[in-house]
Amino acid sequence: MGWRAIRLRLAVIGCGAVGSAIASLAALKGVAEEVVCFDRDEERAKRYLSFEGARDIPVERIDVLDKEDVAPRLSGFDFVVNALPTFVRVGRRELPLNPIVMSSAAKAGACYVDLACYGGRRTRAEQLLLAREFQRAALLAVINFGASPGLSNLLAREVYDDLDTVDSMRIVSVEDQRGSAFVIPWSREEMLLAASPVLAYRARRFTWLEPFEESAVFDFPSPLGSIRCYSVLNDESYTIPRFLRLNNLYYYAGGSDVETLRALYRLGILSDAPVRVGKALVSPKELLYRILPPSPKPDEVVRVCREGELGDAYFALEVAAEGEVGGEAAVSRRFVMFPSQRRINEILPGATYITYPTALCVVALLRALRGRRLRGVFPGEALPRYLRKLILSYLEEDKVIVNEEFKVEGLARGSGA
Repeated sequence: MGWRAIRLRLAVIGCGAVGSAIASLAALKGVAEEVVCFDRDEERAKRYLSFEGARDIPVERIDVLDKEDVAPRLSGFDFVVNALPTFVRVGRRELPLNPIVMSSAAKAGACYVDLACYGGRRTRAEQLLLAREFQRAALLAVINFGASPGLSNLLAREVYDDLDTVDSMRIVSVEDQRGSAFVIPWSREEMLLAASPVLAYRARRFTWLEPFEESAVFDFPSPLGSIRCYSVLNDESYTIPRFLRLNNLYYYAGGSDVETLRALYRLGILSDAPVRVGKALVSPKELLYRILPPSPKPDEVVRVCREGELGDAYFALEVAAEGEVGGEAAVSRRFVMFPSQRRINEILPGATYITYPTALCVVALLRALRGRRLRGVFPGEALPRYLRKLILSYLEEDKVIVNEEFKVEGLARGSGA
C-alpha cells in the first residue's frame, strides 16, 4: 500500500480553485494513474474541474464531518491530498479540518498531504499531534505543502544548511495584481484569517503580534520593484522553529492583495466584534464572509483575463538566513518568481497566479514521493535532502527557477536575482 504501489491512486478532497488545479495537473502530467475528487458539492466541484484535458476526472460527494463515512471512502487510495480550507464554521465556532481528514486517511491506509495548518493560538501546527498515529501505521504525511507554506519551508531548510549557525531567518511573500478587478486567489476562509493575531518567533521564544504590526521595505526584481511588506499570519512559524535551530524568524507579506486586506483591517471590517445594525448584532467579518464571492472558477478567470479586468499578477518568494560560516558572518538567500498570470493563461488557462504555483508544488512533491518509504509527519523543512533536491528539480522542469545567493563578509558567489 502507499508508496509501494505500482499504480498510484490519488484522492483530492476539496475541489475548489486549488484542489481542482492539483487534480488537473496530477492527471495531465501523469503523476497518478487514477485521480478522484471528493467534495461536499458535486456540481460546484465539476464547475471548477473545467480545465482542458481534465473534465473527465470523476467527482464524488463527501462530507468530512461524517467521520464514519470518510475512511471507508478513502480506502484503496495511495495518497490523499487535503485541499479543503483549514477550518469550517459551525455556527460561530471554527472547527479545524486537518485532524479529521488526517485521521481518516490513516485509518484508510493512505499517505497524506495538506496545504496549510489552522494554527490558531497554538504555537505548533495541529497536524504534528498525529505523528505517532502515522508512525504506527507506517504511513507518511507531508503537511503545509504548497508554495507558501511548502516551498518556502523547503527553501528555509536549504538556506539553513548553507550556514554553520543561524541567527535570523526571514520569509517574504509578494502577491500583486494589476488590473481593475480584485480576484480572490485563495479561499474566503483563509483570506479572512489575515485579521488573526500573528505568531512570531523572537529570541528563541514565541510571541504574538497584531496583524500588520511590523513592516519593512524590500527590493525585488522587475516588474515588482520596492514593496512594503507586513507581518501577517503565516503557517511557517508553526513548524520551522521546532525543526530548525535559530534565534529569530520573520515573515512578511506584501503586494496589492495584502494592501487590500490591510485596508479592510484598519477600517474594522475584519473585526469579529458585533456591531448593532438596527435591532440586530452583526459581526463585520461574518457579514463580509457572507457577501464575498467564492474563488473564481476557471471560466471566470479566463473571462477577467480576456477582458483585461485582471491584466497581470505576480507571486514571488524570498527566503534568507543570516548567521555564520567558519566564524564569519554570512547570508544565504533563495528567490523565486513564479509564472505570471499572463504566462499561466497560456500554460493552464483558468488557473491563477496563486493556484497554479500551489498545485505545481504539490504535484512536484507527489512525483518525488512516489516509490519512497517514509513514515511520520513532515513539514517541508524536515524532508530529507534527497527529496528536497528532487522536488526542486521537478519544479525547474516547469520553469520555476530558484535563484541562489551566498555571501561571506561581502564576497558573493552563486547566481541571484
